[in-house]
Amino acid sequence: MTATRYDLITLGRNGMDLFAQDIGAPFAAITGFDAHIGGSPTNIAVAASRLGLHVALLTAVGPDLVGDFVLAHLAEEGVETRYIPRKPGTHTGLAVVGVQPPDRFPLVFYRQNPADIWLNPDDIATAPIEQARALELS
Repeated sequence: MTATRYDLITLGRNGMDLFAQDIGAPFAAITGFDAHIGGSPTNIAVAASRLGLHVALLTAVGPDLVGDFVLAHLAEEGVETRYIPRKPGTHTGLAVVGVQPPDRFPLVFYRQNPADIWLNPDDIATAPIEQARALELS
């Protein structure tokens, strides 16, 4: 069996980012959020896929609804998810972000025992890294 060749494989953090809808509001006054997938390697994978590259993300998610959200949105964006194991006993990360222009973005990370830090050499060995044109680590 020949390994799939990717233009790019990214490796690292993933999660759900909740961005405040109330631009400029103090954090305590925020009334609504928009949900997006996040994490630098996740964002890079999505951007590269939108540019037409064949991309896979190597990370891990928890067996939770946030992990379901991340996997569903990656699939929607055309990012290969087969190298993303679910790690029992962990959680998928979450960030809550305020937006206070021009340059303040107060945030709270919820990363208690996040799945992506439990990615191990056996998980990494499943991805055809040697067949990829580029690997991005973050």
